[in-house]
Amino acid sequence: MDRVPQESAADLQPPSSTGLTPRAASMLAYLAGPFSGALILLAESKNADVRFHAWQSIVGLGGLGVALLLAYALGAAALLVSATALTVMFALASGIWIVLAIVWALCLWKAHAGGRWKLPIAGDYAERFV
Repeated sequence: MDRVPQESAADLQPPSSTGLTPRAASMLAYLAGPFSGALILLAESKNADVRFHAWQSIVGLGGLGVALLLAYALGAAALLVSATALTVMFALASGIWIVLAIVWALCLWKAHAGGRWKLPIAGDYAERFV
C-alpha cells in the first residue's frame, strides 16, 4: 500500500511575503534577536504566524536584552556603593544571560517545529500586536 503524506498545519499556512517558507522566516525572526525580528516584521505583511514570531522576538528577547543592560548599568552604579552590590548585580546579569540564551534557543527550536509557541508574558503582547 502506498501511503499518501498528510499535510501538516505548517504546510497549510499562507505563504510568507518575504519569499521564504513560513518556518524559515519565523526562525529568522529569532536569529539575531529583536534586530532580525524587526527586519522580518518590516518585510512580512501576509503571514500572521511569521508576524507573531517577529513580535515575540522583539518583545521577549528585546525585553530580556533591556533587563540585561539595566543589570549592567545598576552594577556600574553599584560600584560607587559597595563591592558586594557590584558582585550581586553582575551575578544577576550572568543569570539573565543564561535565561536569554535558553529562551533564544527554545524559540528557534519551536519556530522550526512550526506553529505558535508563546513565551509567558511576551507571547500575549505578540498576539495583540499581530
